[in-house]
Amino acid sequence: MHAKSEHRAPLVPRYLEKILYRIGLFVADHHYAVLVVTLIITAVTSVKVAFTPQEDDIKTGYTPFGARSLHEMDVYNDFFAHKGDPIAAFLLISAKDGGSLHRPEYFDEVIRALDFISGNVTHLGRTFYDLCTDWCLVNEPIRQYANGLNSNKIADSDSSLVRMNLSFPIMEVLGAELDMSANFFGVKNDANGSINFLRVIVAHFRADVPEGWTADDVKAYERNVSTKLHSEFDSQLIDAYGLSLTYTADEIVRTGMTIFPYIAIGFIIMCGWSITTLIISSIYLRQSFKRRISMAILGCVVPLLATSSSLGLLFWMGFRFGSILCVTPFLILALGVSDSYLTIQSWIHVRDLQVPHRDKIAAVMVDSGPSITITSLTNVLAAAIGIYTPTPEIQLFCIGNLVAVLFDYIYQLTMYMAIVSIDGQKEIADEEAAKERAKKEMDREMRSVSIAPVQVDLSRVLESYADWLSNGFTSIIIFFCLIAYWWYSIKGALSIKILLSPDKLVIQDSLLLPMNYLRDTYINPNYTTVNIFVNKPGDLDDPAQLKRVKASIEAFEEYPECLGAKFSHFWLRDYERFINDGGNEDAEDYDDVSSSAANNTSIYSKSSMKSFLEWPEFQHMNAFMRFDENETISRFFVTVSYHGDHLGEFDEQSRLLHKWRETADRFPALGVEIFSDNSIFIDQVDTMLPATLSTSFCTLFCMFVVCFLFMYDACTVIVASSSIASICIGVFGLLAYWGVDLDPLSMATTNICIGFSVDFPAHVTYHYFREGLEDGQAAPAKRIARALVAIGFPLLQNGVSIVVFVSCLLFVPTYMSEVFVKTMFLVVVIGFIHGLMIVPVFLCAVTNVYNMFRPPTNDAKSLSSFARLLQWAGVTPSTSEKDMQAS
Repeated sequence: MHAKSEHRAPLVPRYLEKILYRIGLFVADHHYAVLVVTLIITAVTSVKVAFTPQEDDIKTGYTPFGARSLHEMDVYNDFFAHKGDPIAAFLLISAKDGGSLHRPEYFDEVIRALDFISGNVTHLGRTFYDLCTDWCLVNEPIRQYANGLNSNKIADSDSSLVRMNLSFPIMEVLGAELDMSANFFGVKNDANGSINFLRVIVAHFRADVPEGWTADDVKAYERNVSTKLHSEFDSQLIDAYGLSLTYTADEIVRTGMTIFPYIAIGFIIMCGWSITTLIISSIYLRQSFKRRISMAILGCVVPLLATSSSLGLLFWMGFRFGSILCVTPFLILALGVSDSYLTIQSWIHVRDLQVPHRDKIAAVMVDSGPSITITSLTNVLAAAIGIYTPTPEIQLFCIGNLVAVLFDYIYQLTMYMAIVSIDGQKEIADEEAAKERAKKEMDREMRSVSIAPVQVDLSRVLESYADWLSNGFTSIIIFFCLIAYWWYSIKGALSIKILLSPDKLVIQDSLLLPMNYLRDTYINPNYTTVNIFVNKPGDLDDPAQLKRVKASIEAFEEYPECLGAKFSHFWLRDYERFINDGGNEDAEDYDDVSSSAANNTSIYSKSSMKSFLEWPEFQHMNAFMRFDENETISRFFVTVSYHGDHLGEFDEQSRLLHKWRETADRFPALGVEIFSDNSIFIDQVDTMLPATLSTSFCTLFCMFVVCFLFMYDACTVIVASSSIASICIGVFGLLAYWGVDLDPLSMATTNICIGFSVDFPAHVTYHYFREGLEDGQAAPAKRIARALVAIGFPLLQNGVSIVVFVSCLLFVPTYMSEVFVKTMFLVVVIGFIHGLMIVPVFLCAVTNVYNMFRPPTNDAKSLSSFARLLQWAGVTPSTSEKDMQAS
């Protein structure tokens, strides 16, 4: 940190400034052409945004690559590959008053809702009754219970009739047992086992994909189940919800679209703040602000154009428009407006130099360009590292941010610099004309109205503040405060919960929230199922093999949480019972099985099981089995049911999932695999924390490298890098205290925040370092004061504008916007404290300690900041500039 004989900047910024200087000259000479070309590029790329529908991959988008659940999903999909993913929609019903649904008038409404979906919801003219195939009787327990209620009502009025025993979970109807555990939840029984309270009813609408239907047709039907039910079915007694994976994805898309209108609100807020601050600064500096209003507004427009160009380019390349990309415009607007503040601030200082206009624009580029490059480069690196996270949605988000930051960087150096050149030229022309008109009244040069006379007071304030920061006692106080801050932040970061639930992906008015509440509170604790696929059943006529197959299923039924074998859907047991009952006492139906036994053919062949699979009670078992070309069972699946008071909680579901997998792994010879709907979310837990830590450390390392390339001084780089790490620790820790969990959304946002956290310490340290190059004899306090004069106001503008801007997202009641607002608020507040207090304190302290052992050497008289910048760029400052500095 001592003076350097030739005041030479490090290699990277020196060559960068030469490049920036030439770009500045080119833009100044062709500002209209540059503006037109960039606008044409924007139009061509952005047009794709308007025609690209939002699409979220709810199945695998939030699941890490290589997760076991992805393999399990492949097994599930392969099982149904002959017809595609089956239709799966659900009807969830609860009483509006929170009471029991077993009241007759309420149950009548339940049946009406059931009939509404079964008969009124159509796609391509086909109702559920036309589609249901093997699943037509899946909701029969609900209808039979309704019949029982009506029968009991009649029996109450006619004492000669016997009341039916409406017991739960098994109800007998005409000698047949009906399992109601998959339909009735939140049940309370009386002493006789009859239901006296029923909180939730679930009806299932499953069907194989009909011939000629595409995946879009399946989605359309599932979407109709929800939308028509919610919009057309009206009841004063019950709440009826239609749930499907398609509806869930639609709600996530709707949530993303809800954020977009607030871009306009944020844009207006940002423009208002930019205009206000620029007017105040212009009045303070006694400069015209008329042209700067357009600079302020267009400084907010350019980042939005960069965002639309980047997203449009990605969509042209075939990338998906995920809902998480709706946050990107807010991030880029915050970043781009910060860059425009630096450019405008530089123009304010450069515009009165007595050099040609093209050299002024080049000087602006050289002055603000490195800072813009640092922030853009760090954000690009943060996004690039995020691409290697194992979650597809985070990858998409990071790819979108990376391309958007690159576009914004290019547009700042071309489009916005062209705007500054055009408006700046007009600004000077306006002032020259005004000066000519006032020439008779004013007897001084326009140059005499410079910032020097009015800047004295501000400089003295900043010098006093810098002197206080460089005081040893201040350093000690700040150091102990910093230790307490680190301890509190690390404690919070270690306590953060790892959790993702569908509730976090949707807006607060979504009907998914009451559905998820019913699911987590009543359904999962009473009836959580796992699908067990046996992909290599082998020869079932071999008693030993048959025993192994049965043992594999029984292993899943040995859990204390299991409801019992009676509630498992295992076709083999039903088939054996069918055989033992003699084909349900129907000799004609039993002929196929008897003939197979007599001819020594397999009783497990498709022809032998025909009568069993056509029997109404077992018809749905067709969906559980697959036969090969020899009519032999090639694979099948079984469902086993579980219950537990805490199965609605994420941790308990995770524990049970791992147990299921351990059991499946005990039967590799049978090819046993499991599938659970929640596994795609649960699998994130094991990878979330390692992925977050690895990406954070990699990003911080990249920040260190960037700082070193631009500042070249070990002490300064260590202070800058340490402050970035300190900001990130504080953000992570305080987010945990603020109720934010570790999930893909917070992981993506906090990863990007590392790039944003660079703005505050990097700008201060870079200008502090550069002041040391320009004046090697300056005391640390003097260098800090000069750095704050150069960068303090833009940092203040940027910090306040970001907080005000992102606050408009608080009107969007979503977890995504909540995480984004909280993260950006903490980044700005903590970063601002570090940039204006902690970093200067440690820069002064480290420099003072360094100078104690190696005092600064004498050096030649330094030129001004802008003269030095021009010299670094390979241009000799004009004589007038030297004279101005001498004066």
